[in-house]
Amino acid sequence: MRTDFGGTGRNHCAAGSKPVQRRFIFGFQYLRIRQLQRYSDCICTARTRSRFWISDQQEQLKIAYTQSSGLAGSILDRTRVLGSLEFAKQFEAIVEGPKSREVSQQLEPRSEELLGALSWLTDNNETDRALLLVSLLWRFWIDKGHVQEGRKLVTRLLKLPGAKSRTTTFGRVLYGAGMLAFRQDDNKEAKRLFEECLALSREKNDGASTVRALTGLARIALREGDYEKVKSRSEEARRIARIMNDEWSETRPLHMLAAATKMEGNLQRARELYLENLALARKLGDQSLESVELDNLGSVALHTGDVGGAKDWYRQAGEIMYKQRSMYMLPYLPLHFSMVALEEGKLERAVKLLGASETLFESSGMAPDPDESVERNRTVSRLRKAVDEDKFSRLWEEGRKLSLDQAVQYAFET
Repeated sequence: MRTDFGGTGRNHCAAGSKPVQRRFIFGFQYLRIRQLQRYSDCICTARTRSRFWISDQQEQLKIAYTQSSGLAGSILDRTRVLGSLEFAKQFEAIVEGPKSREVSQQLEPRSEELLGALSWLTDNNETDRALLLVSLLWRFWIDKGHVQEGRKLVTRLLKLPGAKSRTTTFGRVLYGAGMLAFRQDDNKEAKRLFEECLALSREKNDGASTVRALTGLARIALREGDYEKVKSRSEEARRIARIMNDEWSETRPLHMLAAATKMEGNLQRARELYLENLALARKLGDQSLESVELDNLGSVALHTGDVGGAKDWYRQAGEIMYKQRSMYMLPYLPLHFSMVALEEGKLERAVKLLGASETLFESSGMAPDPDESVERNRTVSRLRKAVDEDKFSRLWEEGRKLSLDQAVQYAFET
């Protein structure tokens, strides 16, 4: 009689018999299997034993082997997870800085693996490692449009009792979780997370984290339309960054100062601030920030009546966005060329580009930035007044059906 585990049906405890092949298993589980194997191997010579007893012992062997295989599988899973964490950790020194988008390009091919690793670490209460992984991944999730999946995992992680450690890494995670909530237009939760991050940053006397938290709160104030609060928080953050002599940290509050100034209607001053930040971005080699400020300079030009200048700024920004495949920035490309088309009287083109932009925002899982939401709503309102309702709906749907590549190429058409 043959067992399911490689025995011969004869007493292969005897000399010269082949050992049962087995997976590498640790500890008591292995001892239990060997014990049951001896019973099972020798049982075939005991004719007085009933067939029921034999089956029962073989069933126990199957159960023990399955449990032990699960243990081995768990060990293998943990090995893979730690390997994924080590892969992400190699970018720790540059994940926050001018090269962060280059890091995203490296992480994207292993996105599913990294999400799975974070889920495993959270499920197995390895909170310190999970927090470290989140601190390395949240920017990547925004850049490549994985906000929805990432935020769900971070929310689950932060509910664990062990995730409340008062560490610098925890502060970075609080800010990252705040940014994920902000990108999904969840201002209440984003504000709570930014405030908690600010309190921890000041407690730790962590200047870089304080700059981040203040800038996050400035973003909330911009969405609330409180431009004075935007400027006060941004100016405080900028002062701290300058004391630290950290030009990259300074670019974030400087960007927010420019945005608030633009929303107040002081376009000349806003242009000066955006140009200052653009110069810093180019000095630091931060192409992502460069594309952001080129894009903002396009909007300033458009509002001052320089349609040709706006198109040039937007095209420069769009070429960088497309090259980087930034799912955070690319939805703005058709949106802004829609605004240009509206000013040029190309209404059908404007509606179609709006539809394309809407699809890209949906696929990214992110809402437009506060100042961009105002621009978008204003453009939609003007076009709905100028275009027949049925025609608007048809063109809108045509735009929504465009792929990313098609939307970009259509936007670049003159």
